[in-house]
Amino acid sequence: MNMQRIASVRAIPGTLSLVVTWQNGTKNLVDMTSVIRRSAPLQHLADTTKFAEVAVIDWGCAIGWHGDLGYGADTLLEHIHQQTTNHPQTMHAAV
Repeated sequence: MNMQRIASVRAIPGTLSLVVTWQNGTKNLVDMTSVIRRSAPLQHLADTTKFAEVAVIDWGCAIGWHGDLGYGADTLLEHIHQQTTNHPQTMHAAV
């Protein structure tokens, strides 16, 4: 399997959205609100200050936050594809 790796990630201030840059140069905007609301271990990230502490971890295979919380690149990419399929206009907004 040829998994895409994350080059960088940053939170959009005051939101639960991320700008993800992949190692191939592609950039995506992803709203993580639904993920955070439905995942008990991630619910404290609803605080946008804590959410903004996101970083690339595991050599680009995931993003993570303090407390050993991670979200895999493949799962993140799937979430991005679901959002862009349902709302294609959000794909590059604010990227």
